[in-house]
Amino acid sequence: MNKVNPFKPNSPVPPGMFAGRLSEIKSLEKGLFQTQNGNSANFLITGERGIGKSSLLSILEPIAKGEIASIDYGNFNFVVVNISISNRYTLLNLIKLIDRNIKRELGQIEKIRNFLNETWEFAQRIKIMDSGIDTNQNNDGIDLIIDDFAYSLAETCKRITNPEKGEESRDGIVIVVDEADSADANLHIGYFFKFVSEYLQKNGCENVMFVVAGLPDIVEKLSSSHESSIRIFTQIKVKELVPKDRTYVVNRGLEVGNAKNAEKTTIATEAITLISTLSEGYPHFIQQFAYSAFEANTNGEISVEDVNAGAFYKGGALDVIGDRYYQSAYNKQIKSDEYREVLIIMAENLNSWIKKSEIRANFSGNDHTVTAALSALTSRKIILKNPSKMGEYRLQHKGFALWIKLFGQRGR
Repeated sequence: MNKVNPFKPNSPVPPGMFAGRLSEIKSLEKGLFQTQNGNSANFLITGERGIGKSSLLSILEPIAKGEIASIDYGNFNFVVVNISISNRYTLLNLIKLIDRNIKRELGQIEKIRNFLNETWEFAQRIKIMDSGIDTNQNNDGIDLIIDDFAYSLAETCKRITNPEKGEESRDGIVIVVDEADSADANLHIGYFFKFVSEYLQKNGCENVMFVVAGLPDIVEKLSSSHESSIRIFTQIKVKELVPKDRTYVVNRGLEVGNAKNAEKTTIATEAITLISTLSEGYPHFIQQFAYSAFEANTNGEISVEDVNAGAFYKGGALDVIGDRYYQSAYNKQIKSDEYREVLIIMAENLNSWIKKSEIRANFSGNDHTVTAALSALTSRKIILKNPSKMGEYRLQHKGFALWIKLFGQRGR
């Protein structure tokens, strides 16, 4: 019998299957409460790929809109703008997207439709070449664009929090910017957030909250655009899920599946433990290993054998995760087979620390090449250097090591 597979490895986890992150959610809810009451808060959410940043944002949106009650503050009623950045975005692209999303949320209300069109008119009249603002150009043009944007945002927020013509009052505006690490330098992302936040405060608009999410290097990208831009954010570093939350994710997924499927599916405790271990607490990985184990199962009870079958065969969970997360680091970012040999040696230790002397003892080349390889791999963040012990290195993830051992040489 065909079954609907309830696990979703290719998209953020829906609110109904969300697990853990209680402290992170409470911090964001406190920020919403402060912003609702005229004391704006901004957040920077960082973490590695697959760690659950987008899923955290997906639970924030319905809470901010009031579709889900908050844990401590009842129901909010914010306008939420949700944007994912690409490396092709210019400053004007970003502003137009915010403009468009605000009009989608509020434009159905005829009483404020004309107000929005007049307030955001500048977005239509600014003309910028497709390539974006020239980096050699002085900052006057950038400042004028951001100033116009900040004014329009402030006026819009004041209008919806203090309605003039009887329409429903809103708590403010939450602007969520995901994939912010993809921002091109010409977007001036740190300068943008710093300038707009300060403008809003100076003009008495404290009901706007920015939530920016990205890989850890977004911190450097923001700082390079404006060195003090980090100070406007409260930083939330998203970590791996603890084992009990990993177990919840798997069991909750099966509950959702069993509600849809005529034939029920159960899972052995040992199988959940194995999924938990293989995933290393990365929510995306939990979804992928559980998805593949569900596909491998034929008798209605997912066993350790099903998890292994779903994880390690060609085209299975580890292979799919590798294509998405490891392939680039192993084959595209590294042009030297000698550097890859260093990774192969390190993979024998999985993601445990290994001394340079141990790598050198198993390496076919000379010591100079080992030194160069370790330096290059560290700078590209493919491996980690032990901050407390000189001359020790490790791979970031156990899954990367397993993928190297099983699939790294494929096609080479």
